[in-house]
Amino acid sequence: MTSPATDLRTELARVVEEVPGVAFLAPGIRRRLRSLTGASTPDGPTPDISGITVSGPLPDGSRTIGIRLVCRADRRVLDTARAVREAVDAHLGGTCAESPDRVVVTVTGAV
Repeated sequence: MTSPATDLRTELARVVEEVPGVAFLAPGIRRRLRSLTGASTPDGPTPDISGITVSGPLPDGSRTIGIRLVCRADRRVLDTARAVREAVDAHLGGTCAESPDRVVVTVTGAV
């Protein structure tokens, strides 16, 4: 059984990865260390969610959702970041309309 925060992060990872121009979510420290040591990365049905953080809820019921991602080099970074934010806002609006969440998108690189 997973926590609601992990479920939300997994949902949002799928939404983000479907946006044109997104190469992948920025890897977390565990994945980076695994790649340095040559250890295999466990593959599974769920995406890597280390690039998504959920903070809150605040007293007003809102949350801050941070998304760190890497864009494709053939796309404009600003357009991709805006598209990601709009996709996440639309997804949250459909599931959590009562809380105005804040979405922060950070592009950490391009490939």
